[in-house]
Amino acid sequence: MHLSYEKLGIDHPMYGKARYIVMDGMNAVCYKTDEGYLPLAADGSAPAPVQAVEKNKHQQARSLFVLSFAINGEAEEMTFKSKKKMDKTIAFYKDKAFVTDIKSTEYQLAD
Repeated sequence: MHLSYEKLGIDHPMYGKARYIVMDGMNAVCYKTDEGYLPLAADGSAPAPVQAVEKNKHQQARSLFVLSFAINGEAEEMTFKSKKKMDKTIAFYKDKAFVTDIKSTEYQLAD
């Protein structure tokens, strides 16, 4: 199952700061902003920006995999918690002529 995006309501504390909340079923994973992804702040303070993964990172964190592509020229984006599922989706889309500009990025979300 890939992750879904939900628009923030006007009563949400991050309304105006983030465009969407990324959900895994009923569980919130992180926020999506115009600049990238923000982790959920447990203490209610403003969350720190999520950085793209560095290879030798020793920090305990969860991964968020983002797949960006274009279908008939329209930009699309999917998020995954599993690299295996993202790789299967990439393999499926590579066979389709109408899917172009396939690019994946891994983000680390601090626990």
